Amino acid sequence: MMRIAASTMLTLAAVLAFGLSGCGSNAPESPAPTSGAAEAPGDSGQSDMDKMKLELAKLSPEDAASAEAQHVCPVGGEMLGTMGAPVKIDVHGQTVWICCDGCKDTLLANPDEYLAKLKKE
Repeated sequence: MMRIAASTMLTLAAVLAFGLSGCGSNAPESPAPTSGAAEAPGDSGQSDMDKMKLELAKLSPEDAASAEAQHVCPVGGEMLGTMGAPVKIDVHGQTVWICCDGCKDTLLANPDEYLAKLKKE
């Protein structure tokens, strides 16, 4: 019983820490529009869609198509490619794309939650 409580507390602490720190981006707290037209102040003038396409072009054609089809990080909610090249993770035999390495531990700590989230999208 004590191990379960300690494990639950550790998971909650990790989720809270991620929630407070985010993915390391300076993105606003509210989700950015995914129309591709959003630009953050100080941006290079590229839309999120332009950034995504530029970063996905660095991947193999198969990986780029897979990441584009998923489109959004299930953990951070960021459009894939807006924070650099997305990261490919195998979760229970399924490919999952995340926006940054900062999302990896959170994804792997609760994979079923994020796989379910991907199925809804």
